Amino acid sequence: MEQTLANGKVLQNAATTGNGVVVDLKGEVRETTLYIIGSAGVGAGAIQLETADDVAYAGTWAAIGSPVTVVASAQLIVQKTGCLRAVRARISTTVTGGTVTCKLYGN
Repeated sequence: MEQTLANGKVLQNAATTGNGVVVDLKGEVRETTLYIIGSAGVGAGAIQLETADDVAYAGTWAAIGSPVTVVASAQLIVQKTGCLRAVRARISTTVTGGTVTCKLYGN
């Protein structure tokens, strides 16, 4: 049965550091879109979308693409085609001057 994230999942919520919430896509979501939303005042920061085969994996997760620089008062997207298991949005460079929120959608 195919899983859907039509309502989205928040991976980072007004954050400046950290790995964020892990979502288990169970390999059932084929198309994913990550919205990276920078608040006003952001001067620096980057998000790295990552995946692993287990939500509890404690090692180094696999990067999906390159880190995305957070932009003040802007929404950016990262899109991925292909089945993934566990997904997270890790803040790879500390966000300064503001915060970042990341939302994951998929089907």
